[in-house]
Amino acid sequence: MPGKHRIRTSCHKLTVIPLKLEKVHPKQQLDSVIIRAFGRYDLTPQTGDVIVVASKIVSIAEGRLIPVNSVRPSKFANLLGAKWNIDKRFSQIIVDEADAILGGVNGFVLTIKHGILTPNAGVDQKNAPPGTVAAWPKSPDATADRVRVSIWKQFRARVGVEIVDSRVTALRMGTTGLAIGISGFSPVRDERGSKDIYGRVVRTTQTNVADDIASASHMVMGERDERVGLVLVRGARIHLGNFSSELARLKKQDCLVAAKLRIEAISAIS
Repeated sequence: MPGKHRIRTSCHKLTVIPLKLEKVHPKQQLDSVIIRAFGRYDLTPQTGDVIVVASKIVSIAEGRLIPVNSVRPSKFANLLGAKWNIDKRFSQIIVDEADAILGGVNGFVLTIKHGILTPNAGVDQKNAPPGTVAAWPKSPDATADRVRVSIWKQFRARVGVEIVDSRVTALRMGTTGLAIGISGFSPVRDERGSKDIYGRVVRTTQTNVADDIASASHMVMGERDERVGLVLVRGARIHLGNFSSELARLKKQDCLVAAKLRIEAISAIS
């Protein structure tokens, strides 16, 4: 028709499917829980899918629940708690879990954990059993890898797996998704060397695919009593392969820096 044009697009369809999980208990086989969930929903993972698992589910299954009343706060934890208005026992758990302590605000300590800048070292009481708090998994990448291998054995599908949590962004309201563990795909898409719509060469941009997927999953997981601990993401255009978590800028060789930051934080508060 005159005045109308057909719009051609190369956009890919992205499908995000939330799955509710059965109640997970400490020391339970997480991969079995996930496989049963796919069966209940009559879903079969396909090569190229991304399986997204809530970190709280992983923490519970791996026994990363810490009884708060069993904690004996140190002098430093007492000082930290008093400075930032945090329960002294919770403060001690943060000290134990953090790789580095950078500072804080009322109710929160700014920390580095697994190379990620995060409040309170990822420790959280939301959706943890009463009297406990949940700490991040000891090795989220290793957990993601075990789930990926189990998916391959059960369905013969080459998938990516993410362990995700929520995060806050400086100067922004609300939470978004964060990938803390990755297996089976490249978490970063390197756009350098490609061209923009005007033919200019892209020089610095790298797309954080993993956190984009985590945020899409976070929208359907929710933060309350939704019990959506598993999400199947299809059409994310991932690059499958054996990749490590390339997202964290703090590498093993930077451990001395993290230790120095921790010492400086202790000195400042003492």
